[in-house]
Amino acid sequence: MKNSLFILLIITVCIFVIRMYMSRQSTRIDISGLEILNHLESPYQTIDLVRDKNTKQVAMLLNGEIQNHTKEYKKSHYAMVDIPIKMLTNDPKNILILGGGDGYPAMRALKQPNVYIKNVEIDDTLINFVKTNPIMRKLSEDSFNDTRLDLTAMDAYKYIYEETKQFDLIVYDLAREVTNNTATEFERHDDHILGNLLNDTGILVYTADLYADTPSLKSVHKQYFKLKDKSFRKHFILLIQSDKDFDVLSKSCPMNIKKLKETHPASEIGILMYNLNCRCGNYGYNEELYFYISKQPFNKMHQDIEFYPFNNIAT
Repeated sequence: MKNSLFILLIITVCIFVIRMYMSRQSTRIDISGLEILNHLESPYQTIDLVRDKNTKQVAMLLNGEIQNHTKEYKKSHYAMVDIPIKMLTNDPKNILILGGGDGYPAMRALKQPNVYIKNVEIDDTLINFVKTNPIMRKLSEDSFNDTRLDLTAMDAYKYIYEETKQFDLIVYDLAREVTNNTATEFERHDDHILGNLLNDTGILVYTADLYADTPSLKSVHKQYFKLKDKSFRKHFILLIQSDKDFDVLSKSCPMNIKKLKETHPASEIGILMYNLNCRCGNYGYNEELYFYISKQPFNKMHQDIEFYPFNNIAT
Protein backbone atom coordinates (compact mmCIF):
# COMPACT_ATOMS: atom_id res chain seq x y z
CA MET A 1 0.00 0.00 0.00
CA LYS A 2 2.78 2.41 0.95
CA ASN A 3 4.66 1.57 -2.25
CA SER A 4 1.52 2.28 -4.31
CA LEU A 5 1.05 5.65 -2.63
CA PHE A 6 4.71 6.50 -3.17
CA ILE A 7 4.48 5.57 -6.87
CA LEU A 8 1.28 7.63 -7.21
CA LEU A 9 3.02 10.60 -5.59
CA ILE A 10 5.99 10.30 -7.96
CA ILE A 11 3.64 10.14 -10.97
CA THR A 12 1.73 13.20 -9.75
CA VAL A 13 4.94 15.19 -9.29
CA CYS A 14 6.18 14.17 -12.74
CA ILE A 15 2.90 15.21 -14.38
CA PHE A 16 3.09 18.57 -12.59
CA VAL A 17 6.68 19.15 -13.71
CA ILE A 18 5.85 18.17 -17.30
CA ARG A 19 2.87 20.52 -17.36
CA MET A 20 4.95 23.38 -15.98
CA TYR A 21 7.63 22.70 -18.58
CA MET A 22 5.11 22.53 -21.42
CA SER A 23 3.47 25.72 -20.22
CA ARG A 24 6.78 27.54 -20.29
CA GLN A 25 7.63 26.04 -23.65
CA SER A 26 4.32 27.26 -25.10
CA THR A 27 5.07 30.82 -24.05
CA ARG A 28 8.76 30.82 -24.93
CA ILE A 29 9.30 33.64 -27.39
CA ASP A 30 11.11 33.66 -30.71
CA ILE A 31 14.21 35.75 -30.01
CA SER A 32 15.19 36.19 -33.68
CA GLY A 33 16.21 39.79 -34.20
CA LEU A 34 15.30 40.72 -30.63
CA GLU A 35 17.14 41.99 -27.59
CA ILE A 36 15.43 40.73 -24.44
CA LEU A 37 15.34 43.67 -22.07
CA ASN A 38 13.36 41.99 -19.28
CA HIS A 39 11.71 38.64 -18.68
CA LEU A 40 9.34 37.94 -15.79
CA GLU A 41 6.92 35.15 -14.90
CA SER A 42 3.77 35.60 -12.85
CA PRO A 43 0.93 33.23 -11.94
CA TYR A 44 -0.96 34.64 -14.94
CA GLN A 45 1.56 35.09 -17.72
CA THR A 46 5.10 35.49 -18.92
CA ILE A 47 6.09 39.12 -19.42
CA ASP A 48 8.76 40.02 -21.95
CA LEU A 49 9.96 43.52 -22.78
CA VAL A 50 11.93 43.32 -26.02
CA ARG A 51 13.72 45.62 -28.45
CA ASP A 52 14.06 45.08 -32.18
CA LYS A 53 17.78 45.01 -32.98
CA ASN A 54 17.31 46.82 -36.30
CA THR A 55 14.61 49.41 -35.66
CA LYS A 56 15.26 49.82 -31.90
CA GLN A 57 11.49 49.80 -31.35
CA VAL A 58 10.31 48.31 -28.04
CA ALA A 59 7.39 45.93 -27.54
CA MET A 60 5.79 44.02 -24.68
CA LEU A 61 4.78 40.39 -25.04
CA LEU A 62 2.43 38.56 -22.68
CA ASN A 63 2.49 34.77 -22.86
CA GLY A 64 4.39 35.08 -26.12
CA GLU A 65 1.81 37.39 -27.79
CA ILE A 66 2.70 40.98 -28.71
CA GLN A 67 0.53 43.48 -26.83
CA ASN A 68 1.96 46.91 -27.62
CA HIS A 69 4.71 48.57 -29.61
CA THR A 70 6.44 51.94 -29.35
CA LYS A 71 5.59 52.75 -32.97
CA GLU A 72 1.84 52.64 -32.29
CA TYR A 73 1.07 52.83 -28.58
CA LYS A 74 0.34 56.57 -28.49
CA LYS A 75 -1.97 56.32 -31.48
CA SER A 76 -3.82 53.20 -30.34
CA HIS A 77 -4.36 54.38 -26.78
CA TYR A 78 -5.50 57.78 -28.00
CA ALA A 79 -8.18 55.85 -29.87
CA MET A 80 -8.90 53.83 -26.77
CA VAL A 81 -9.35 56.78 -24.38
CA ASP A 82 -9.33 60.22 -26.00
CA ILE A 83 -11.63 59.58 -28.96
CA PRO A 84 -14.52 58.18 -26.90
CA ILE A 85 -14.17 61.14 -24.51
CA LYS A 86 -14.73 63.42 -27.52
CA MET A 87 -17.83 61.38 -28.36
CA LEU A 88 -19.37 61.85 -24.90
CA THR A 89 -22.16 64.40 -24.59
CA ASN A 90 -20.65 65.68 -21.31
CA ASP A 91 -17.17 65.90 -19.83
CA PRO A 92 -16.31 62.66 -18.00
CA LYS A 93 -16.34 62.61 -14.22
CA ASN A 94 -15.09 59.05 -13.78
CA ILE A 95 -13.29 56.47 -15.90
CA LEU A 96 -12.92 52.72 -15.38
CA ILE A 97 -10.02 50.81 -16.95
CA LEU A 98 -10.31 47.03 -16.92
CA GLY A 99 -6.90 45.54 -17.60
CA GLY A 100 -4.48 48.04 -19.10
CA GLY A 101 -1.53 46.50 -17.28
CA ASP A 102 1.02 48.38 -19.39
CA GLY A 103 -0.16 51.70 -17.92
CA TYR A 104 -0.97 53.23 -21.31
CA PRO A 105 -4.76 53.65 -20.92
CA ALA A 106 -4.15 55.26 -17.51
CA MET A 107 -1.54 57.52 -19.11
CA ARG A 108 -4.18 58.90 -21.51
CA ALA A 109 -6.94 59.08 -18.89
CA LEU A 110 -4.75 61.05 -16.50
CA LYS A 111 -4.57 63.86 -19.04
CA GLN A 112 -8.23 64.63 -18.29
CA PRO A 113 -8.80 67.27 -15.59
CA ASN A 114 -10.81 66.57 -12.44
CA VAL A 115 -11.60 62.94 -13.27
CA TYR A 116 -11.66 59.93 -10.93
CA ILE A 117 -9.86 56.99 -12.59
CA LYS A 118 -10.15 53.39 -11.43
CA ASN A 119 -7.74 50.86 -12.95
CA VAL A 120 -8.19 47.14 -12.24
CA GLU A 121 -5.39 44.82 -13.42
CA ILE A 122 -5.15 41.18 -12.34
CA ASP A 123 -1.36 40.83 -12.40
CA ASP A 124 0.47 42.57 -9.56
CA THR A 125 3.79 41.37 -11.02
CA LEU A 126 3.05 43.33 -14.19
CA ILE A 127 1.90 46.33 -12.17
CA ASN A 128 5.12 46.39 -10.14
CA PHE A 129 7.18 46.00 -13.30
CA VAL A 130 5.52 49.01 -14.95
CA LYS A 131 5.92 50.97 -11.71
CA THR A 132 9.65 50.29 -11.37
CA ASN A 133 11.12 49.57 -14.80
CA PRO A 134 12.79 52.74 -16.15
CA ILE A 135 11.71 52.08 -19.74
CA MET A 136 8.07 51.41 -18.86
CA ARG A 137 7.97 54.35 -16.47
CA LYS A 138 9.14 56.64 -19.24
CA LEU A 139 6.86 55.20 -21.94
CA SER A 140 3.76 55.24 -19.69
CA GLU A 141 4.63 58.69 -18.34
CA ASP A 142 4.84 57.08 -14.89
CA SER A 143 1.07 56.64 -14.81
CA PHE A 144 1.07 53.79 -12.28
CA ASN A 145 2.91 55.98 -9.76
CA ASP A 146 0.48 58.86 -10.16
CA THR A 147 -1.40 59.42 -6.90
CA ARG A 148 -4.53 60.42 -8.84
CA LEU A 149 -4.90 56.87 -10.14
CA ASP A 150 -6.88 54.37 -8.05
CA LEU A 151 -4.99 51.22 -9.04
CA THR A 152 -6.07 47.79 -7.79
CA ALA A 153 -4.49 44.37 -8.40
CA MET A 154 -7.56 42.19 -8.82
CA ASP A 155 -9.30 39.99 -11.36
CA ALA A 156 -11.59 42.35 -13.27
CA TYR A 157 -14.21 39.62 -13.62
CA LYS A 158 -14.50 39.49 -9.84
CA TYR A 159 -14.24 43.22 -9.34
CA ILE A 160 -17.18 44.08 -11.61
CA TYR A 161 -19.64 42.33 -9.29
CA GLU A 162 -18.36 44.25 -6.27
CA GLU A 163 -18.43 47.70 -7.88
CA THR A 164 -21.57 49.74 -7.17
CA LYS A 165 -20.64 52.90 -9.13
CA GLN A 166 -21.38 53.57 -12.78
CA PHE A 167 -18.85 55.19 -15.10
CA ASP A 168 -18.83 57.72 -17.93
CA LEU A 169 -16.12 55.80 -19.80
CA ILE A 170 -15.20 52.13 -19.49
CA VAL A 171 -12.01 51.02 -21.22
CA TYR A 172 -12.19 47.25 -21.71
CA ASP A 173 -8.52 46.40 -22.26
CA LEU A 174 -8.35 42.80 -21.07
CA ALA A 175 -6.08 40.40 -22.96
CA ARG A 176 -8.59 37.71 -22.15
CA GLU A 177 -7.41 35.14 -24.67
CA VAL A 178 -3.80 35.57 -23.54
CA THR A 179 -3.82 36.15 -19.77
CA ASN A 180 -4.67 33.26 -17.45
CA ASN A 181 -7.73 34.67 -15.67
CA THR A 182 -10.64 33.05 -13.87
CA ALA A 183 -13.35 33.80 -16.44
CA THR A 184 -14.20 31.32 -19.17
CA GLU A 185 -17.69 32.46 -20.20
CA PHE A 186 -16.77 35.99 -21.23
CA GLU A 187 -20.13 37.01 -22.70
CA ARG A 188 -21.93 36.75 -19.37
CA HIS A 189 -19.39 39.06 -17.72
CA ASP A 190 -19.31 41.43 -20.70
CA ASP A 191 -23.07 41.90 -20.52
CA HIS A 192 -22.84 42.66 -16.80
CA ILE A 193 -20.22 45.34 -17.45
CA LEU A 194 -22.33 46.93 -20.18
CA GLY A 195 -25.59 46.68 -18.28
CA ASN A 196 -24.50 47.62 -14.76
CA LEU A 197 -21.26 49.62 -14.77
CA LEU A 198 -21.84 51.89 -17.76
CA ASN A 199 -24.11 54.84 -17.07
CA ASP A 200 -26.84 55.83 -19.52
CA THR A 201 -24.77 58.57 -21.17
CA GLY A 202 -21.43 56.74 -21.05
CA ILE A 203 -19.31 54.91 -23.62
CA LEU A 204 -17.68 51.49 -23.37
CA VAL A 205 -14.60 50.88 -25.53
CA TYR A 206 -13.67 47.37 -26.61
CA THR A 207 -10.53 46.65 -28.64
CA ALA A 208 -10.14 43.70 -30.97
CA ASP A 209 -7.56 42.48 -33.44
CA LEU A 210 -9.26 42.31 -36.83
CA TYR A 211 -7.93 38.99 -38.05
CA ALA A 212 -7.79 37.16 -34.73
CA ASP A 213 -11.09 38.16 -33.14
CA THR A 214 -13.51 39.39 -35.79
CA PRO A 215 -12.94 37.55 -39.08
CA SER A 216 -16.50 38.27 -40.26
CA LEU A 217 -15.56 41.97 -40.56
CA LYS A 218 -12.81 41.29 -43.11
CA SER A 219 -15.22 42.04 -45.94
CA VAL A 220 -15.90 45.47 -44.44
CA HIS A 221 -12.40 46.65 -43.63
CA LYS A 222 -11.24 47.23 -47.22
CA GLN A 223 -14.25 49.41 -47.91
CA TYR A 224 -13.65 51.16 -44.61
CA PHE A 225 -10.16 52.25 -45.61
CA LYS A 226 -11.34 53.31 -49.08
CA LEU A 227 -13.93 55.55 -47.48
CA LYS A 228 -11.40 56.77 -44.93
CA ASP A 229 -9.16 58.00 -47.75
CA LYS A 230 -12.00 60.29 -48.82
CA SER A 231 -12.46 61.71 -45.34
CA PHE A 232 -11.15 65.16 -44.47
CA ARG A 233 -11.35 64.52 -40.73
CA LYS A 234 -8.60 63.02 -38.62
CA HIS A 235 -10.72 60.16 -37.24
CA PHE A 236 -13.22 58.22 -39.31
CA ILE A 237 -15.90 56.11 -37.60
CA LEU A 238 -18.54 53.76 -38.95
CA LEU A 239 -21.82 54.45 -37.17
CA ILE A 240 -24.14 51.59 -36.26
CA GLN A 241 -27.68 52.88 -35.60
CA SER A 242 -30.55 50.88 -37.05
CA ASP A 243 -31.93 47.54 -35.90
CA LYS A 244 -30.74 46.03 -39.17
CA ASP A 245 -27.23 47.38 -38.59
CA PHE A 246 -27.18 45.83 -35.12
CA ASP A 247 -28.28 42.48 -36.59
CA VAL A 248 -25.50 42.58 -39.20
CA LEU A 249 -22.86 43.41 -36.60
CA SER A 250 -24.11 41.07 -33.86
CA LYS A 251 -21.96 38.13 -35.00
CA SER A 252 -18.80 40.21 -34.77
CA CYS A 253 -19.41 42.43 -31.75
CA PRO A 254 -18.19 41.08 -28.39
CA MET A 255 -21.22 42.29 -26.45
CA ASN A 256 -24.87 41.24 -26.68
CA ILE A 257 -25.80 44.25 -28.76
CA LYS A 258 -29.24 42.89 -29.72
CA LYS A 259 -30.19 43.02 -26.04
CA LEU A 260 -28.64 46.49 -25.79
CA LYS A 261 -30.75 47.73 -28.71
CA GLU A 262 -33.92 46.28 -27.20
CA THR A 263 -33.23 47.86 -23.80
CA HIS A 264 -31.96 51.18 -25.18
CA PRO A 265 -33.51 51.88 -28.60
CA ALA A 266 -31.38 55.01 -29.10
CA SER A 267 -28.13 53.11 -28.56
CA GLU A 268 -25.29 53.45 -31.07
CA ILE A 269 -22.01 51.71 -31.85
CA GLY A 270 -19.04 53.29 -33.57
CA ILE A 271 -16.24 51.32 -35.25
CA LEU A 272 -12.78 52.78 -35.76
CA MET A 273 -10.06 50.83 -37.55
CA TYR A 274 -6.34 51.56 -37.52
CA ASN A 275 -3.67 49.97 -39.63
CA LEU A 276 -0.92 49.91 -37.00
CA ASN A 277 1.62 48.07 -39.19
CA CYS A 278 4.07 47.19 -36.41
CA ARG A 279 6.85 44.63 -36.26
CA CYS A 280 9.35 43.68 -33.56
CA GLY A 281 11.57 40.78 -34.55
CA ASN A 282 9.21 38.15 -35.93
CA TYR A 283 6.22 39.57 -34.04
CA GLY A 284 3.76 42.02 -35.46
CA TYR A 285 0.18 43.09 -36.00
CA ASN A 286 -1.72 45.27 -38.41
CA GLU A 287 -5.39 46.25 -38.32
CA GLU A 288 -7.01 46.85 -34.97
CA LEU A 289 -10.66 47.66 -34.28
CA TYR A 290 -12.20 49.85 -31.62
CA PHE A 291 -15.85 49.34 -30.76
CA TYR A 292 -17.42 52.38 -29.07
CA ILE A 293 -20.67 51.24 -27.46
CA SER A 294 -23.17 53.74 -26.07
CA LYS A 295 -26.72 53.50 -24.70
CA GLN A 296 -27.49 56.94 -26.15
CA PRO A 297 -26.46 58.75 -29.37
CA PHE A 298 -22.86 59.95 -29.57
CA ASN A 299 -21.80 63.56 -29.63
CA LYS A 300 -21.21 64.02 -33.37
CA MET A 301 -20.08 67.64 -33.27
CA HIS A 302 -16.34 67.22 -32.64
CA GLN A 303 -14.35 68.62 -35.55
CA ASP A 304 -11.78 65.79 -35.56
CA ILE A 305 -14.35 63.00 -36.00
CA GLU A 306 -16.36 62.08 -39.08
CA PHE A 307 -19.15 59.49 -38.93
CA TYR A 308 -20.23 57.39 -41.87
CA PRO A 309 -23.43 55.25 -41.77
CA PHE A 310 -22.62 51.56 -41.56
CA ASN A 311 -25.55 50.50 -43.73
CA ASN A 312 -24.02 52.25 -46.75
CA ILE A 313 -21.18 49.75 -46.92
CA ALA A 314 -22.53 46.62 -45.17
CA THR A 315 -22.64 43.62 -47.50
